[in-house]
Amino acid sequence: MPLVILQHQTGRGLQDLAEKLAIELPSIVAKNLTLGERERHDGQVAPEDIMVWCRESKRADQNGKSLEIIIIAHDFPERKVNLEERKEAIIQGIRYFLADYGRKYIPGAVWVLLIPTAFGEFNV
Repeated sequence: MPLVILQHQTGRGLQDLAEKLAIELPSIVAKNLTLGERERHDGQVAPEDIMVWCRESKRADQNGKSLEIIIIAHDFPERKVNLEERKEAIIQGIRYFLADYGRKYIPGAVWVLLIPTAFGEFNV
């Protein structure tokens, strides 16, 4: 279950855009992180498997971009071999989405972190 953290800078008028992007990110990320040769939840992911946290930056945050996207996903070997290509495809998906908003320049960044993970659900 990958986690996407979308942070937008305070005071840049990006809250509405970031919230709309947060809705699209599960499709963009799932398409580019899924491992079709694996079972669902074991490398194969669907948009509904992607958690997104949309946050506004704090004034104390330093050296950030207007839009920052951090993707945390399990470090399957198949993802590691072409991680740069996967990251670039995610960036292209984001650029495609942003092109519809007529903004000339929005500095942004995508960081894909592959780490050992374990996810579990509970109901209380």
